[in-house]
Amino acid sequence: MKKIFCLLFLFPCLMYAQHSRQALTQPDYDSYNLKAWPRMMTVVQKYESGNDINFQETYLFDSTGHLKEYRKRGFGGEQVTIYPLTMTDSDGWSRMGNRIYRFDYDGDVLEVRQYDQRGRLYGSTHCIYAEGGNIAMSIEYNYSSDSGVVAKRTVSTYDRNDRLVSVEQYTADELLLWAEKRKYDKKGNLKKRTQTFFDDGNTETTVEQRIYSYDRYGNWTSCRYVLNGKPMYVIERRLEYYGENR
Repeated sequence: MKKIFCLLFLFPCLMYAQHSRQALTQPDYDSYNLKAWPRMMTVVQKYESGNDINFQETYLFDSTGHLKEYRKRGFGGEQVTIYPLTMTDSDGWSRMGNRIYRFDYDGDVLEVRQYDQRGRLYGSTHCIYAEGGNIAMSIEYNYSSDSGVVAKRTVSTYDRNDRLVSVEQYTADELLLWAEKRKYDKKGNLKKRTQTFFDDGNTETTVEQRIYSYDRYGNWTSCRYVLNGKPMYVIERRLEYYGENR
């Protein structure tokens, strides 16, 4: 079985449950687990074997802490996203790109459907909330492009702080393909992720650790990724804040 150890880089929407309409259309600094919001945040990834930059991201925040522009530059060119995003409503659903969302009365996402370029449904995610309104679980279905039947099912669970803590993926026949556990540090940043893969009675485990350096506001400025004890790469963040006395 091909291993798919997924490195999430800087996409906290997968680590922290951005499940409201507002968070989807215009994330704020809290969506990225920032303790104080910057005017601009620049992110670069560098491999341990050299100084080559794999990608560069730039986040521009307004004076209220909401994201107003996102840029990503890599080998595929530059991608620019301007916020807030526009979501068009139709029959209780809102469309954003190749995804459509269904919300509850409180503005939380209940269901997400993903379509390919030919308009075929290839994935759907269903969110389950606890009594207090925090997300407790999400179930994602991946569908076969040929038959449209369920090919895989992924179950994610969250803690009371909306942080993703475990993931399990199953085949259509309910065989466990892989499982993942996550641990966070006191600042709420992911510090350890353990993935176990199952294949014909055999198991293989990979452990990713993250080591952070912080600025005076409590936001991390450097994150070193270590995979199975081997340093892999470093992500560096440069944060510029509004004013000198924040």
